[in-house]
This record gives sequence, structure tokens and C-alpha cells, in this order.
Amino acid sequence: MLHYSHYLDKNSVAYLSDAIIQHYASNPVYTEIVVVCIGTNRYSGDSLGPMVGSQLLAGMKGQRHIHVYGTLDNPVHALNIHKTIAHISQKHGRAYVIAVDACLGQFYKIGTLQVVEEPLQPGVSLDKKLPPIGHIHIKGIINNYGALNHKVLEHTSLTFVQEMSGVVSRILTRAVQQISSQLQAAELPGDNSSQATR
Repeated sequence: MLHYSHYLDKNSVAYLSDAIIQHYASNPVYTEIVVVCIGTNRYSGDSLGPMVGSQLLAGMKGQRHIHVYGTLDNPVHALNIHKTIAHISQKHGRAYVIAVDACLGQFYKIGTLQVVEEPLQPGVSLDKKLPPIGHIHIKGIINNYGALNHKVLEHTSLTFVQEMSGVVSRILTRAVQQISSQLQAAELPGDNSSQATR
């Protein structure tokens, strides 16, 4: 199922976070939450995920059952996503995984945030075949899809992406705070870290 709202819509945070909360509630068997924010710090248009990751990491310190992968300092991208997925599978085997990414779309949809109740297929806009990730994902349409998608990513407004990342962060913060109170009490073997980042 797809839920969407423009990032400037004042109801977008409540509406899209509720969609994530309701999806989790349909099968609440997890002991942790992992948020994987995909992208790179090399292109403004592809920095939405790492910006969100950095904001979440700063706002969720000390919450030991919430783990964030993909920040501006340590992004998750095409070159390390296989390794990251393998690490998450090993360390967080019973985690509810939320993926975050930027994407390109039709011109009139720019600025739209989408919560999709299925794994994220990263790299589709750039014709990359990367492994799916997440139980659910949120993506922001940051620019127009066309023939020169790499150039589009390079020339997307950084201010626009920063504004959108702030809304995505608020959506995820609200959702994660609600979900964390419903997590199963079981501890994972070998999990003695307070928060994971990559």
C-alpha cells in the first residue's frame, strides 16, 4: 500500500507516521528498530537519506533499541549496501527495518513524500540493480526523472533537500517513538551496543 503527502502539507507528519505505526502494528513481533538511510554526500539530490540519518542519530541518542545506519559522515550507498544488509541481518535479526531514500519522479510530484508498505528497491532511478531492504520504506521525490539523472541529482537544490529531510526526520521520530513502546522485550544475543551507526 502507498501513502503520500507533499512535504509542505501541515498534516504530512501525522499522516505518514501513522501509516508506519499501523504497518508495524499489523505484525508486532520485533525487538528493535533499524532505520537505514540510503544515499551519498557527494550529490545534493542524493543526500536526503544521509541528512535524515544524521538528524535521527542526533535526536535518538541513548535509545538502545533504535539503530540508525546511513549518515552524512557514514553513508550507506551502492558500494557498501550489501555489507550493510549482511551486518543488519547478523546483528539485528529481529529488527523492524525502515528504509529511507531519495528518488526521481514526474515533475508535478516533486516534493512528495511516499510511505510504501514493501521493501525499498534502491538505485532504480539510476538503473542500478541493488538488493531490496526494509519492511517498509519512505522516499522523497526530489527532482524530475529524465535522460540525465546523474546531472539532475547534482543540480538539485540543497536547501530543498534539507527542508524535506527535516520533515522526514519528524515523521520517523514520531513513528519510532510510538513503535518503541510496543517492541518485544527479548534481547538479541551479543547486542550490547546502545546505538549502531554506519
